[in-house]
Amino acid sequence: MPDTLATSTHTCSDAEWQTRVELAALFRVVAHYGMSDLANGAISARVPDQPDHYLVHPYGMFWEEARASDMIKINAEGQPVDRDAPWLNDGVQNLCKWILGSRNDANFFVHGHEEEVMAVGSIEEGILPLNQPAVYLGNITGYIEYEFEEDDAFGEHFIRQLGNNQILVSHNHGYYALGDTAAAAFFRAYFLRQTCSTQIKTLSMGRELHLIDPQKVARYQDQMAASEHYNYNGKTEWPGLLRMLDRSGSDHAT
Repeated sequence: MPDTLATSTHTCSDAEWQTRVELAALFRVVAHYGMSDLANGAISARVPDQPDHYLVHPYGMFWEEARASDMIKINAEGQPVDRDAPWLNDGVQNLCKWILGSRNDANFFVHGHEEEVMAVGSIEEGILPLNQPAVYLGNITGYIEYEFEEDDAFGEHFIRQLGNNQILVSHNHGYYALGDTAAAAFFRAYFLRQTCSTQIKTLSMGRELHLIDPQKVARYQDQMAASEHYNYNGKTEWPGLLRMLDRSGSDHAT
């Protein structure tokens, strides 16, 4: 199969085009579940045959209108490869450098501002062991203080706080969910919102909390990691989400 036209001015490899399609699908699925924030937030992917290059969205694009051909390729410094590229959000340019540039195991990430995650990220305890998704997320989630100025010093701090975590919750702000696939990044973002929503509802009842025992939490985390059914990487659900997009007549793959 020959190189595929990705934009009006740029051709790309088959591998890059497939990643563009996956990335656009990820935007659409996030929007479908009400996890977008107008044109804010960020979703990005690594170019598979150029691992130090990344795909980002043009600033102002709404998640529900994302298409493979809309994605803009940037280099390791966060600068667009095409000099005629549209306006980019400097936030996503920085995140690509910090997340994808420091974590070879991450190929996709979602940065969102869901109200439920902002609420739980605004209490000192953060996520409490109150439900199954909280158990799964407990040992792959870190926290960082919210800062508006994203200078080099903050970038270094961000990389340190991210460490080996798959999720980083920014207090009073939002979150970053990583994945080796689009499916994994979405799955973690989806269940982060679910556990935060459930925690808010639980606390709103004003009753004594029934927390899961820490020893059970540790044992369950080990069991989930080894389980074919509870590995939480989204590979079971992702094909169904793509079928959902196809049924809706989505043009994300264009």
